Amino acid sequence: MKYKANRGRASTIPKPGQLKCHCGRPAVLRSAEGICKTHRPGAMVYVCSDYPACNSFVMAHSDTLAPMGSLAGPELRRLRYEAHQEFDRLYKTGLMTRNEAYRWLSYIVQAPMSHAHIGHLGEYYCRMVIRESRKLLSQKLGSEMALAKAAGGEYYAAAH
Repeated sequence: MKYKANRGRASTIPKPGQLKCHCGRPAVLRSAEGICKTHRPGAMVYVCSDYPACNSFVMAHSDTLAPMGSLAGPELRRLRYEAHQEFDRLYKTGLMTRNEAYRWLSYIVQAPMSHAHIGHLGEYYCRMVIRESRKLLSQKLGSEMALAKAAGGEYYAAAH
């Protein structure tokens, strides 16, 4: 079964045993209930077949059941979450559009747009996205403060 994913890439649902965990074991599709914190009823995850000894999983798209990235253990999931939070701020603050943010991500992780997705990143690139996103946002905040000061006004961070 083929599906159309974000940013135009086509992919398929992995066949049994095709999707592998970083530990080398095959991943299996299971209900997300009891495995990950989710508020979507009926959510599914690909989980290592050695779960819970190997606590690695990745969410599945609700409409296609295709994996949203690669399987990740607790530390990598934490880093991916933090990277996504910082990355999302790039366009939510108006620093750039969402499309520009994904082009920036593609450049930062040295991957084509079709593969520029935090769900596919390892620890190194997650840390890089966190660091570089914060750097850009800090530069934006610094330039806004300088403009406000030059205009003789006060800058209130809470207003932005």
